[in-house]
Amino acid sequence: MSLKIHFIVFAAIGVACVCGFQDQLKSVIKDCQGGKEVTNEELDEFIKPLIPKTEEEKCLMACVFRTYNIINNGHYDPVLAYGVLKDVLKDFPEKLSKIKEVIDHCGDDVPQHMDNECDLASEIMQCEVKYQKAMGLA
Repeated sequence: MSLKIHFIVFAAIGVACVCGFQDQLKSVIKDCQGGKEVTNEELDEFIKPLIPKTEEEKCLMACVFRTYNIINNGHYDPVLAYGVLKDVLKDFPEKLSKIKEVIDHCGDDVPQHMDNECDLASEIMQCEVKYQKAMGLA
């Protein structure tokens, strides 16, 4: 599975300087790809604020979300999404406050359950990217 992907794990928003999280995310992506190594350049591509377009990209995103329990058995949990971000962005309270607004908004807009988790991940990202841009975060 190629990581020439143009989308973001919203749990990784603004964590360019959080090396520990980047290492953890790199490991998660590697696991989701069946063990394929992930370069720093591929990780940088992965955390850009773009929407997954192909089924491969959507399913990779869903796998990452499942790892963080943001998606569990087809259910989206915005509370857990915020919990992940709260840990990652603890040193950036202003950004965290804006991200919370985005997550709260998307928690209302995104279906809470979809049988196809790949499509659910795509729905989450479409909402996140739209409102991040509207708030000047992307």
